[in-house]
Amino acid sequence: MPGSPHATYRRRLLVIYNPTAGAGQLGRRKRARLEAYLDLLEDSGCAVEFRPTAKRGDAETFAAEAVAEKYDAVVAAGGDGTIGEVANGLPANSAPLGIFPLGTANVLAMEIGLPLDPPAVMRAVLHGPQTMIWPGFVNDRLFTIMAGVGFDAHVVRDLPPQMKRWFGKASYVIESLHQLAAYNVPRYRVGIDGKDYDCASAVVAKGHFYGGKFICAPHARLDDPSFEVCLFRMGGRIGAARATVALTLGLLQKLPEIELVRGHDVTITLLGTGLDGEPVQADGDIAATLPAHVRIGSRPIPLILPKGSTLAPDVISRAAE
Repeated sequence: MPGSPHATYRRRLLVIYNPTAGAGQLGRRKRARLEAYLDLLEDSGCAVEFRPTAKRGDAETFAAEAVAEKYDAVVAAGGDGTIGEVANGLPANSAPLGIFPLGTANVLAMEIGLPLDPPAVMRAVLHGPQTMIWPGFVNDRLFTIMAGVGFDAHVVRDLPPQMKRWFGKASYVIESLHQLAAYNVPRYRVGIDGKDYDCASAVVAKGHFYGGKFICAPHARLDDPSFEVCLFRMGGRIGAARATVALTLGLLQKLPEIELVRGHDVTITLLGTGLDGEPVQADGDIAATLPAHVRIGSRPIPLILPKGSTLAPDVISRAAE
């Protein structure tokens, strides 16, 4: 420990956040929560460096400087897209990643059992256990939760950013209804560890939650170096509507047209021609267009968990006894 034998070590944190939290009541709530996090940090006694982003790519650049020798933790304050951008920049010898959830869905926070209450989040970041998670990549872009093609990728691509800022999760419902009315359904060839499948949509999952607390891939785990791929066999508006309703009711896996396949290496291409530029979404942002190669990362990322998380090593050890 640096200094004299009686010196108190101050944890060193890098906090990367977007100071523009959005418009309307939703934006005001996000800004209030961000301010609560920052106030709690000021009172924590930690040595904190705040790095507000000004443009896309800033979070990745700031995270690239977060070597373990310089910080004890790097905290991403934002939604799943912001967290993914920070994770993309973390170097091999990085400090562990912490989360201040400020997004629309906060799927990664739900996946690890992190509450949205600022004092509880602060306790997790300052005192929580750590685990290693295996991210995925779409081509050269990292994701932590899932990547998808088909109906959900069209919703993400066509959702107006202003609508998302004003209406939050409700904006996805509105855009989904719009897509159902006019969706031109392609079909995809999804190769999983060398075996080909034909489907109308696919979600390549690292976690089991989707879009909130809806379960898409029940056996996927962040700390497992593999994917669970959810294949949606039925196409057309009826197939998309059936899957959407079943997902919200917790019945997705009961549909006969749903198939779950585990794998490590996934290729996605179009069946047929004339639909160039089909989007691929990752963690709620458009990450690529087809063709796409989805793979497990070559190294895991250290992630800070809340106490009692099912991913915590001590919880896993007790469950195995």
